[in-house]
Amino acid sequence: MKLYIESEFFADIADVVRQYFPNEKLEKSETYENCRLSFFAIKSTDKEKYTCKFDDFEYTNEIVLSDTWTNIVKKRFTKRYTKLCVYKCLATVLNKKLAWGALTGIRPTKLAYELKHDGYDVKKEFANTFLVSNNKTALVEDILKEQESLINRDDTYADFYINIPFCVSKCSYCSFVSGDINKQKQFVAPYVETLCKEIEETQKIAKQGKYNLNHLYIGGGTPTSLSRKDLEKILSSVKFKPTEFTVEAGRPDTIDEDKLKLFKDFGVNRISVNPQTFSQITLDLINRKHTISDIYNKFNLVRQYDFQINMDLIAGLPSEDLEVFCHSVDCALDLMPENLTIHTLALKSGSVLKEESKVAENEKEIEKMLNYAQSRASECGYKPYYMYRQKYMIGNFENVGYCLKGCQCKYNIDMMEETANIFACGANAISKRVFHNQNRIERAANVKDFTNYISRIDEMIERKKLLFID
Repeated sequence: MKLYIESEFFADIADVVRQYFPNEKLEKSETYENCRLSFFAIKSTDKEKYTCKFDDFEYTNEIVLSDTWTNIVKKRFTKRYTKLCVYKCLATVLNKKLAWGALTGIRPTKLAYELKHDGYDVKKEFANTFLVSNNKTALVEDILKEQESLINRDDTYADFYINIPFCVSKCSYCSFVSGDINKQKQFVAPYVETLCKEIEETQKIAKQGKYNLNHLYIGGGTPTSLSRKDLEKILSSVKFKPTEFTVEAGRPDTIDEDKLKLFKDFGVNRISVNPQTFSQITLDLINRKHTISDIYNKFNLVRQYDFQINMDLIAGLPSEDLEVFCHSVDCALDLMPENLTIHTLALKSGSVLKEESKVAENEKEIEKMLNYAQSRASECGYKPYYMYRQKYMIGNFENVGYCLKGCQCKYNIDMMEETANIFACGANAISKRVFHNQNRIERAANVKDFTNYISRIDEMIERKKLLFID
């Protein structure tokens, strides 16, 4: 679909359009002729007027500019009303409202915090300005309540992330840059060696910059696809004592007693055991190399070591209808993990499912799945405590983390709300420095490909020095 846009916010407008036309390739046109959608912005000294045309329908709104606004604030408001104009146009002509209204960002809760800081009523702004549904607005309010006492806005507060980009097999929905460890064995040893170097140097940077390291999260990929020996090397390179220490074991077929004993010895207190589904048909279809029995056996094994456990489920997997998904939710809740994360399938470029187009986008069915998960989790005593959204997510929905009382994963909150500095190590890891008083974030990204990461590690370390040391 061709779009003619007279605005600096083409990407933001495209994000709104994509919610209605997820399978369309969106192209920027130099002329409005033969374009289904066009957008015009007319600016004056005290206001801006926006017009969106789709086919034969036209919608117009405007924003009154304030003399007190800085350029950053002005840009924020003009972007907001630009997206709102396009959303109202499409919602009207296509007769379809979206659960999240005109919001396309991945962190609605972060927006809610900004609104509260600026003195706005979050509920009114979400409902009246962004046209978010009552259900999603209530979800945001509930999450803010759970996070209220856990947000730290000290500029020296920091978390640590370690990325392991290997898996025992690649799931068909996955678009992460990760390698099949059985096919990439020759890179494992040099990757581990390089990663240990980066971890050690990054801790020196944190110390030199006088940052307080709190939570440690090892993710991937599947960290437990590595051998016990390699995992011990990585854990031994960590010289600070995390207050919360999470390892994303993820795949039940990679968990064994030796690795759990190792984690316990090094102070790990949280483990992810991620089934994604309790349907063996689906597990086989999405290339998960484990059985339903493996899920139960490894969950019970992890329980013996007194770790807090997170489990992930995905709504919208191929071959699954509402009944199958609800069965998975019931099975997971019967086990009573401390955390249960409900993801909505996101089909990104690079995933097998995206390329083969095996998944039908049934938004109403997905919505019923998410509502069931929310209702059943609440009945079992779980509260929603963090949430994020992704591009290319089916139905414009969200991922939500639920927890039992007092069992929030604090790293997840810090990461999603972007309130903590993040010292990140490993291929495709992104470090972040937060400037709370200036309401801005600077980033230093490591290269994605792990072979380039190995050869360019000194460059990655130098980037972090420039980011964190004044």
